[in-house]
Amino acid sequence: MNEATTGKCSKSQADLAMQAREYLLEHMDRHITIKELSLLLHVSQTQLKNSFRRCFGDSLYKYVRSKKMEKAASRLEEGELSVMEIAGMYGYENCSKFAAAFRGEYGVSPSDYRRRSRTRA
Repeated sequence: MNEATTGKCSKSQADLAMQAREYLLEHMDRHITIKELSLLLHVSQTQLKNSFRRCFGDSLYKYVRSKKMEKAASRLEEGELSVMEIAGMYGYENCSKFAAAFRGEYGVSPSDYRRRSRTRA
C-alpha cells in the first residue's frame, strides 16, 4: 500500500482511500470536490473523508494540494512553461490562487522558487 499507514485503517478504508487517491492523482488538472468524488465512488462524503484521513494522515484537500505543488515545483525547475501554464495544468484557473497555494507549501512564490532553483543549478 503506497504511502498509506495501513495499521490505522481497515482493509475497506484502505481500499477506498487508495481508489480516491488514484483517481485524484490521475486528474490533477481538475478541481474535484469531495461530493463529486464520493458520488463517483458510491460512498458518503463523511465515509470518504474519514477513510482518507485515517489511512493517509491528511485531509483529501491537503494531500492533493501537496501533490499538485510537488509536481508544479518540478515544472518550475524545468523552466519550460510559464507560471500561468503550470497553474492551469494543476486545476488553477486563477494564478493568484495558485501562487497562494504554492507559497503555503514552499514558503515562496512560484516565481521566486523558479529563480532560486536556477541559482542552485
